[in-house]
Amino acid sequence: MTGRREVVVAFDTPSDRRRRRFTRLVSRYGVRVQRSVFLLSGSAAELRGVWAELERVVDPAVDLLLMTAVVPGAWWQAGAVRALDVPLVAAF
Repeated sequence: MTGRREVVVAFDTPSDRRRRRFTRLVSRYGVRVQRSVFLLSGSAAELRGVWAELERVVDPAVDLLLMTAVVPGAWWQAGAVRALDVPLVAAF
């Protein structure tokens, strides 16, 4: 399947340095919706690449990294978050 997909990426770490690295990296690909939560859009290959980059930042002993698909039709938004300019499609 081709096309763009939307995912939510969340990160939690006690390290300010890793938090800054995470934020810089993910900000290149998506929109910040909370302090350490981002909405990303990309092809399956692009999103796998983002995941691979994020895995290099994470310390699995103390950090939490989550990437989950946005399910079409199960999306609500309120507040001042800028919406992405692409339609929601099936997740990979």
